[in-house]
Amino acid sequence: MRGQGAMDSRFGKMLRVAGLGLMLGPLGACALANVASEPAPSLYVLTAATPQVPAGAVAAMAQVVVEEFSAPAAVDTTRIVFQPSPNEIKYYAGARWSDRAPRMIAALTVETLHNTGHFPSAIGSGSGARMDLALVGDIRQFAAARVATQGLGQAATEARVTLYVRLLRASDRSIVASREFAATAPSASGKMTDIVAAYDAALGQVLSDIALWTLDEGAKAFPKRASS
Repeated sequence: MRGQGAMDSRFGKMLRVAGLGLMLGPLGACALANVASEPAPSLYVLTAATPQVPAGAVAAMAQVVVEEFSAPAAVDTTRIVFQPSPNEIKYYAGARWSDRAPRMIAALTVETLHNTGHFPSAIGSGSGARMDLALVGDIRQFAAARVATQGLGQAATEARVTLYVRLLRASDRSIVASREFAATAPSASGKMTDIVAAYDAALGQVLSDIALWTLDEGAKAFPKRASS
């Protein structure tokens, strides 16, 4: 009788576990269904700049590798940053960059250097090629911010981009030059497409300035190559 009672007890536990599984199954299915039915975020890309190189600028210069930019955790993401105040960070819902901001900016920097037509070679990190100079940088600001519209008492949005870059000799990592570049651009409206366009304008100005500065500083670092 004791053996029979133990068997009945084990059987009862099995039934309770099976019943719990049947109850959780539909709940799990509902959760998965909700995840699958969530709308996919809209993806946005930015474009490289085409700098206006001054007439008579040196055409032959050092080869440059652009390393991935460093950034604070809040910016090192695909999410698009909005700062309603200097001490607060939020993200636009349903919108993403196509890549993490540091990697996206580094790739656009490489393309911008190419667009000058004055660099023998400009590549991203990881290729293993031997280069003359390395361009490294920190993303100090990459956000849309709310600003007061003078005289109207209303708030507008502008994109703010600040990058601090250093040009290093690739052979020994010594600093050739360093500088901070910043730009802002107003958004035509609060629509996401206009906000992204403002990001594009601000970043484009910064990247153009960086490319021309790199061209000038690279020529100074390698005068023989620049004059040959």
